Amino acid sequence: MFGGLKKKLQEAIAKVTAPKKEEIREELKKAEAEQLHEEVREEIKELELKEKETEEQIESRMPETLAEHIEESIESKLEKEELLIEKLEKKLEQDEQGDIEQLAKEEFEKIVSKEQLGQAVDKEDISAAHTPSPYPLPEKKSFIAKIVQKIAEKTLDEANINDIVKNLELVLLENDTALEVAEKICADVKNSLVGKSVKRGDVEKVVKDALRTAMLDVMTQEKIDLEKMAADRKEPLLVMFLGFNGTGKTTTLAKFGQKFKKYNPVLAAGDTFRAASIEQLEEHGKKLDIEVVKHKYGADSAAVIFDARKHAQAIGSQLVLADTAGRSHSNVNLMDELKKVVRVNSPDLKLLVLDSVTGNDIYDQARLFNEAVGVDGIILTKADVYDKGGAALSAAYTIKKPILFLGIGQEYQDLKEFVPEEVVENLLE
Repeated sequence: MFGGLKKKLQEAIAKVTAPKKEEIREELKKAEAEQLHEEVREEIKELELKEKETEEQIESRMPETLAEHIEESIESKLEKEELLIEKLEKKLEQDEQGDIEQLAKEEFEKIVSKEQLGQAVDKEDISAAHTPSPYPLPEKKSFIAKIVQKIAEKTLDEANINDIVKNLELVLLENDTALEVAEKICADVKNSLVGKSVKRGDVEKVVKDALRTAMLDVMTQEKIDLEKMAADRKEPLLVMFLGFNGTGKTTTLAKFGQKFKKYNPVLAAGDTFRAASIEQLEEHGKKLDIEVVKHKYGADSAAVIFDARKHAQAIGSQLVLADTAGRSHSNVNLMDELKKVVRVNSPDLKLLVLDSVTGNDIYDQARLFNEAVGVDGIILTKADVYDKGGAALSAAYTIKKPILFLGIGQEYQDLKEFVPEEVVENLLE
């Protein structure tokens, strides 16, 4: 279920969170430059004290001194830097937890210790297997310490987040997510990430957590407790099934009959227009041993449902499941007729049955049915073959009504409760 969306989300997250060699190299250069700036400033202060040079002389000396220091330092440390980058990259690939800081500290500690003792630092010191040094690091925050911090941590700025958001929005739109929903998810992700400082190995986890929160916010609507509603009533609970032609209303209604059979349900054959619709419901009733109330084809659907409710009350049933004819949300006459059926019977719940594989037309179906009669909840059929995921999930956010169940097969037991947390975890695992 939702396999296509899951795959695309994983690819998008991996693309923007994978460690890059150039990024590590840039942090090394930046930290080194900062340290050299400090060294030049200290040197100038010493000159000022010893030679009492004027401020203008000091400033004229600074660019030349800085340039010499940077050039000499980069040239002498280039080979060392390349080896460090290679080692850190290897560690990044092997360690999913991103424990780079410890590795860097151990490697750099060895180098600093040797330099303090006046010993030469060669390739073997960097590339050999590392062991903790007995010599302490200097108290002053050195160039080495700065590089450790720069490599071990990453502050997510707007540029980083824009890459993430751009990829995420594209994936959502490609998988039939409504534009307003995609924009909301991306805005929430961006707001929660910008300015956040995280360990490099934790970037993917942090992005996933932000995405998880944003998607749950979109999917989670106020829940409906059907069990409680049916159990607490003195009169039968009337649940009416609405939807477009061919979405699977009648089959879904039969699954409900099986799921809530302890309430002795009555089925109302309110679809008096589609050929064989009454016979189809009767066949389900026989298999499930549930009573069906019907009229002739062409009869008033509102009257059939009204009679079914009265019958349920007479036999002590707690639940009436009413079928209705499929109709296009764009057909004004049919929608007006549905309004009449609802007005006459005042159902306790109006459940909109949507075909998951419909695609973007789901938005219009959900919106227009809701505007016409006021939808209380959504059921998604064919979820077992629905690969993209975006359109159906967006339908709930569009009309701010909960998805109650997913149809995941043709058997009566194939009606799965919709749990937003499970869906999100499945998409992000």
